[in-house]
Amino acid sequence: MYFLETKEAAQVYNVSEGALRLAVTRKSNKYEWLKVDNANGGRGGKKLLFKISKEQILTAINQELISKNTLIFNEKMQKVDLNDISNSNTICIIKEKDLDLTESKINNDLAVLNLKFENLNDEIKQEAKEKLKLIKQIEKYIEGGLTLKRALFLCNVEWRNYSNWRSNYKKYGILGLVDTRGLHRKDKTKLSAWMQEYALREYRTFGAGGFNFTELWWQIHKEAAQKESYDFIGFDLGEVKPLFSVKTLQNFIKNYYKDKPLEHCIITQGLDRAKSKFLPAQGNQRELYDMKNMCWQIDSSPADVIVRDDET
Repeated sequence: MYFLETKEAAQVYNVSEGALRLAVTRKSNKYEWLKVDNANGGRGGKKLLFKISKEQILTAINQELISKNTLIFNEKMQKVDLNDISNSNTICIIKEKDLDLTESKINNDLAVLNLKFENLNDEIKQEAKEKLKLIKQIEKYIEGGLTLKRALFLCNVEWRNYSNWRSNYKKYGILGLVDTRGLHRKDKTKLSAWMQEYALREYRTFGAGGFNFTELWWQIHKEAAQKESYDFIGFDLGEVKPLFSVKTLQNFIKNYYKDKPLEHCIITQGLDRAKSKFLPAQGNQRELYDMKNMCWQIDSSPADVIVRDDET
């Protein structure tokens, strides 16, 4: 066990110094403390020290509640160097550059998805990196002397999640931390490659206003008669089953533009509206005026026009 002075102990216990002194006055059992001779003088020539565990000291330093230069005393009232408690390299916060993002050999379930970490979208990759960062941080805390329970509490991670993440990471590398739920359905569509290109071309051309998906659905089936020898006449008479539904076509367009809001805005609302919504303001005009109605903004397009009346 170790001891800290009142000021530092208050930071560790997250209370005021007055609360600690009051607990001593009332002889409370909430905190363990002792008084020792104070060579520099003080209240009655005594110094008040509070008992702190190794785990609490390491936690406080990791959370920057106390500095590494804080005076720490052992039970013999001898000053203790922090390096004697724990090596300094174990007291650190894991950074992304320290993460190992290699991909181990994956099992059949993951192989079916044909996963490559660099090909995943940024959101999924960032989520996997955050899990790996938590695993490494918990391991660092444990190396620094904290218990697993305390390390999990500091990182706000449940033991079950930590156990699963750690096991999957050892088996499959960074891919083991990827949330694969729904990935086998992501971006899947019944539309063949040429149908997708045709649909996107038509939508980009006529997407402004109310777009007629039923008309596009009919046109694709007509085009299929030439490209795939599809029985379009039978389809038009209702005797042949359609290649896909109108809803399938709508879902394809919706999913394609889900992460392309700028392009979708240009198609459906025009370039001027897209500039207004997505381009940042052209500088700070506040410095030009210091009174209400002194300066009026006429337009919010990239070529902002500002009218300034110097006479008034």
